[in-house]
This record gives sequence, C-alpha cells and structure tokens, in this order.
Amino acid sequence: MAIHAQSKPLVLVLDIGTTGGRVFLFDSTGEIHGTAYREYTSIYHAANVTDHDPSTWIEAIREGIAELNGSEPEAMARVEAVSVTSQRATIVPVDAGGAALSTAVSWQDKRSVREAKEIEERIGAADIYSRTGLKIDPYFSLPKIMWFRNYKPDIYARASCFLTVHDFVVHALTGQFKTDWTQASRTMLFNINEFEWDREIAARMNIDLNKMPAAYPTGSIAGNVTNKAAARFGIREGLPVVMAGGDQQCAAVGLGAIRPGIVKVTTGTGSFVVAPIRHPVKSAEQKVVCSASAVPGDWVIEAGIFTTGSTYRWLRDFLVSDGSYDLLNEEAGKSAPGAGGILHIPHYAGSAAPYWNPNASGILFNLSLGTKKSDVVRAYLEGICFEVNKNLNIIDGLLAGEKEPGHVKITAVHVSGGLVRFDLFNQIQADIYGLVVIPNKNEQATALGAAMIAFTSLGTFKDLHDAHEAMNQLDMRRMKTSDRSMREIYREMNGLHDAIHEALRKEGIYDRARNIVNQLSMRNANEAFEEQTLK
Repeated sequence: MAIHAQSKPLVLVLDIGTTGGRVFLFDSTGEIHGTAYREYTSIYHAANVTDHDPSTWIEAIREGIAELNGSEPEAMARVEAVSVTSQRATIVPVDAGGAALSTAVSWQDKRSVREAKEIEERIGAADIYSRTGLKIDPYFSLPKIMWFRNYKPDIYARASCFLTVHDFVVHALTGQFKTDWTQASRTMLFNINEFEWDREIAARMNIDLNKMPAAYPTGSIAGNVTNKAAARFGIREGLPVVMAGGDQQCAAVGLGAIRPGIVKVTTGTGSFVVAPIRHPVKSAEQKVVCSASAVPGDWVIEAGIFTTGSTYRWLRDFLVSDGSYDLLNEEAGKSAPGAGGILHIPHYAGSAAPYWNPNASGILFNLSLGTKKSDVVRAYLEGICFEVNKNLNIIDGLLAGEKEPGHVKITAVHVSGGLVRFDLFNQIQADIYGLVVIPNKNEQATALGAAMIAFTSLGTFKDLHDAHEAMNQLDMRRMKTSDRSMREIYREMNGLHDAIHEALRKEGIYDRARNIVNQLSMRNANEAFEEQTLK
C-alpha cells in the first residue's frame, strides 16, 4: 500500500550554524514539510577574538520548534527522530550537568596562536598531521582547550567536559556527553587512523582526556529525548537523537559526495571543498586536511576557504544602495569571460587552504582606466572559483597519485550555497574547474544530509548510498558543462592568481601590510579612549 505524503514519518533536523540555527522537517523522499530560522550574533571582543553565548543555540532551537508546532502541528506529530548537525571546532566547557561554564570559543577565534605554536614545538606539524589529519592552527579545538587551561585554570579545573556545538545540543536533548567521529576529527585530539582519542597527543600537551566526550561513529543514536528536554523544547519524550555530526560532512552526504569521483563545493560565507576517500590520504605539504567522513569507516579530504560569498556580499553593500543581489548579478552578466583580465583574491580574513596564511588580504589586480564596473563584479565571482580550483587541483592530484583501489580522479562537482542560485556563477564554476557542475535544488545540503543519516540510522535505508538515491535534490536541468574555448586562458589566469599571493608572501608584503593595519587600529583605539576620557 502506498503511503500518502501526509502520513509519512518525518525527521526533525537541528542545523546549528555560525550565524543562525535552523530546524527542518524532512520525509524520506527529501521533501521539506516545514522549516524555521533564528539568527544570532557572536561576541567580537577584537579582530581575532570571537566568543559565542551557547544559550543562543538552545533558544534558536526552542523558538524554531515552537514555530513549527504552531504552523505544522500535524507534521510535528509524525516526527520519529531528531538529527543534530552543526558547525565544527567551536568549543565550550561545561559542568557535570551540561551547563556552560563560560561563553564558547568560536572556530573563527585566533586567540590561541601561542598554544598552536606550543603544539608545534612539543609535537611537530608532521606528527600532528599524520595522527589527526589536521594542520596546526588556532582554527581547531585543541589550542582553544589549552587556552582555557593556561588562562582560565579555574574553568578548566571545574569543566566536566569540553563540547562542540553539536555535542552541547546532544546533551541538552539526551543528558549524554557524546560526540561523533566527524566532530571529534576537527579537535586535533582525535586519531583519524584509529578513530579514537589520541592519548599520546593528550599526554604530551597535558590535556585530560576524561574531559572529552565519548566518540561514536556518525549516525549513532546518542540517546533519547528526556522528559526535561521534551518540556523544554516542545517535542515528544523518548524520540531517538541521531548524531549527524559536522556540517560539511553532512553536506557531502546531502550532495552525494560519498562515492569516489564526486566532490562537493558549498559556497556561503566561505567555501568548503570535500572529496570522499576510502583510506586516509594526506598532502605532503599539508595544504589540505583529512577528516572522518559521515560514512563510518571512510574519510574525506577537505579544503576550507574563509571568505568567498562574504566578499560578494561586501561588494553588494559597497556598490548597491538597496542591497539587491539581482542588480549585482545583472552587472556581472554584462562582462565577458575573463573579466577583462581583472583578478580578485578573496582573502578578506586571511587564508586557509591551500595557503594557510593568516596575514593574507584581499586584492583587486590589473585595473586600468578602461576597467568597467561589470568587469570588477565578474572578477569577484571568478576569484572565488580560482580559489576553489586551486584546492580541487591539489585534491585531484592526490587522488590521481593513489595506488590503492577505490580512488579515482574527480569527474563532477556537486554544488550548493547561496551563490549557486545564480546560473552565471555555476557556469563560471564549470568553466574554471573544467568539470561538470550540478547544483542542488535548494541551499540546505547540510540539513538534507543530516536527514539522510537519520533515516539510515532508523533502518529506512540500507546505507547512505540508498538514502541519497531516494532523497537527493540535485537539479540536473541546471547542470553546467565547461566551455572548452576558455580552458587555456582560465588556466593561465589561475596560475597568475596563485603567483600574486606567493610573490607577496615571499617578499613579506602581507606581513608588513598587517603590521600597518595593527598600528592604525591601536592608534584609533587610543584616540577613542582619550576622547571618551575627556568627556
């Protein structure tokens, strides 16, 4: 007997991002039956010091669920499980009852530079990369935990556990201190070769592993919604809570990047490139990282780019008075491929993969008196794609060099994110990557992947491959193929794009520019303080 859409079981997905939290109701065909969103703001103490109030995550979930209970009561009654996914590497210390002992230290935070240097001195970059798949950087959780130990020893001593955002929400629902492999693999304390906490790293860095939650395969059921959580959030007591884990690994599932040859690229605030692999593959130069996959027992090669879509938003705010992307996109369409030779480097908050240069900054290169506004706008879009393409080339080279079976070169790129709504951007992606580009029908690849993981955990599907086959939202009608006539010139422009960064880095130009910015910031801060004092 066919099951009517109105009677299908649903999964409630909680997707806790950096700037807001979303709740979704998905059925097993991938259809969304309800969604709600609540925005929140991090706490910016200084340029590189970013905290977040954990209560805003909980309130976003509570309010979102309340909205769905009001607008979709019948659908909410059909929820069979809760699936949790979130940003990664953000860390918060909690007491034995799961209450936060301080604000969370965001993944964006860079205050733990000294701690990162200490890790390099005591263990070394090569050993950390070999064990954890990560490059030593304040981005990840271990330096942040060390910062608490060094500068907030009372909080470190009182902490029963250090949790990621995902883990904090899981505890709020179940009362359990548990995490999954994808979240654990972004802490720099997790051995991705063995899928367990690395006792040697912890011992050498003087970190108490008893303060870390137990780690389980992605898709594990952490527990059930407690009576307290049911009353708090307005959901049924006893619902199983599925640990879907890291947002980027979930997005890879949602976009079908779970079999060799398929890579996912999401472009929102930044861009993340994720390629599935069957055994750990690591870059000799540590340009990309290796983490646990949402497919238990598999891995992903990953490259993150801090600012891509956010630079296009910056350009919109700079050029368009009414804040319309439509006007900006229309302008981009007036320029020809290559943007008149203009190159834009989108390093507005330093760079991650492949450069890992915290002092890198944004550049608009090759301007002339004949440069048109449309060329500049298109150059912003092409600059994002050049940055992504560098990482695709690195990943493709690593996969091509693998001798073990199951590894193949990249054949297609599945894309999502706000900019993917713009077909011209998708065509630029295809032309610069030289690959087939297939967009998702909506931007919610992370939540869709978390729903696929949950339905698989419930036994609706045999595995994630079957889940993706049934639930995928790829939009084949909007698929883009590469324009071969632009291949050589785009390759040359991509090489120049890379050469600009390397020339400035080698000559210390980025460091000198950062020093000037720091001096000006200090001067302005002193003047503001003096003015306030006089008042």
